[in-house]
Amino acid sequence: MSKSHDSVPALRRAVRILDLVKSTERPPLAADIARQLELPRSTVHGLVAVMVELGLLEKTVTQGYRLGARLLDWAGGVTERRDLVTEFYQTLESFSDFAAFTVTLTVLEDTEVVYMACRNSATVLGASFRVGMRLPAIFTATGNAMLAEMDDNAFREWLTLHPASTWPEPLTPNGIRSVTTLVREIAEIRERGYAVDDEQIHDGLWCFGAGVKDHSGRMVAGVGLSLPQTELGRYDVGQLGRMAGALAQALSRRLGYRPVQAESV
Repeated sequence: MSKSHDSVPALRRAVRILDLVKSTERPPLAADIARQLELPRSTVHGLVAVMVELGLLEKTVTQGYRLGARLLDWAGGVTERRDLVTEFYQTLESFSDFAAFTVTLTVLEDTEVVYMACRNSATVLGASFRVGMRLPAIFTATGNAMLAEMDDNAFREWLTLHPASTWPEPLTPNGIRSVTTLVREIAEIRERGYAVDDEQIHDGLWCFGAGVKDHSGRMVAGVGLSLPQTELGRYDVGQLGRMAGALAQALSRRLGYRPVQAESV
């Protein structure tokens, strides 16, 4: 690659070092790395020192280098999300009556939901969902469902970090505009067990969402059922919410979540 296109050579060299360390049976010395990658020794010593400091590499008692624990943390995060998507699709297979809905899986990142998986229905929604898409959490059923899964302290902290003055402009006239409205919405979600996007993301599109928990009881995702407003009359709204809740509970069980049973008095 020409120098004009290689604006971060140190990063590329660091990745080459990681690849080399991973591929060797014996932890290589700095001199081994320099020789095999044809890099100056001073460059290698500087890079591996920083990589050890950051936890990307670990130095062994023989002065060789092996992959660091920080990489395992990153790998665990990627694996966890891949497992989440896999379990979502496998869970969905047992819900044959969901064919009429577009079903989505999202995770909460700061003030947005990120779409991790989607199974589209044959019904034209008037809007499209795609993996990797981001939307403001406060306007989505899955986003509000995940906010509702927070305890009061965590939710108050979230509101403090994200005051209404920083919120995006509503996408439709139905979009939530105030903290008071959001707090009331969260309370209603907690009471009924599911969230509703009543055309807040797109005119004519409704979505019903519920939160997903992992084996530790931590909220990790939200699932949503979307349908056009023109199809809404065919269903009971409460039934649609309960269907979203049932999907979320089934996925939570697959992730190892077991609700604490109330002790008998």
